Amino acid sequence: MINAEKSFAAYSVAHSTKEAFLHYLDSNGIVFDQAKAVNGMQLWNAREIRPGILNWWPEYAEISSSNDFGYTAGPWAFQPTKNDTVVARGQYTTVWHINKNGEWKFLIDLGVGNAPAHSLKDVTQLTADKKSINKKDTSSLIVAEKDFIELFNRNPAEAYKKYLSKQSLLNRMAHAPAITPDDQRAVISSTLSSIQFTIDGWNMAPAMDMAYIYGRTILNGKTENYQHIWRHEKDGWKIALEVLRQ
Repeated sequence: MINAEKSFAAYSVAHSTKEAFLHYLDSNGIVFDQAKAVNGMQLWNAREIRPGILNWWPEYAEISSSNDFGYTAGPWAFQPTKNDTVVARGQYTTVWHINKNGEWKFLIDLGVGNAPAHSLKDVTQLTADKKSINKKDTSSLIVAEKDFIELFNRNPAEAYKKYLSKQSLLNRMAHAPAITPDDQRAVISSTLSSIQFTIDGWNMAPAMDMAYIYGRTILNGKTENYQHIWRHEKDGWKIALEVLRQ
């Protein structure tokens, strides 16, 4: 999976962003356009190849117990040409799976912008314990997401206290990834409870120990997107990674 992500980025640099996305997207893969979740193949097929170099590299990764579903996250950077300086930076999150042909393809991609620059380092693989749910209990994921949202609108700190895993990552606009408890507390304390969440879709690993949920957020009349990657631990569903673009 990590090699698939690295190859995806290398393909983008060597060819183009459009060609890379079309090569590595799952046929049902989701991307986001103007705060809407859309089919990635349809979107990128309709786009022209544009100048510029988009590059990225995995910094964090986690995989399901069945080794066929997982995610990577890390920094991205954009240059007008290879000789130009970087003009935009951020953090990406991509969820991958192995398709019916045995290929790694990505299912959903959502990032944040204006993140500070930092140097390339080895990939940190998250290895938190996971526990598969009962096949008849798939609704428990949506119950957890809805309960998180309800708690969040009353008290964000309590929502994260209940549902944020001890091994987790928060990606927010204009912030470096928050992975330490101190950094996460700082990010959470600045999060407004007036953000309104709407769930648009979800998907679960075949082993039923990881999943993702995505949707829209509204704050002060501005619509954006969010994504939660959930991990099923001994105490139930916990948020392993959050992308929040407000």
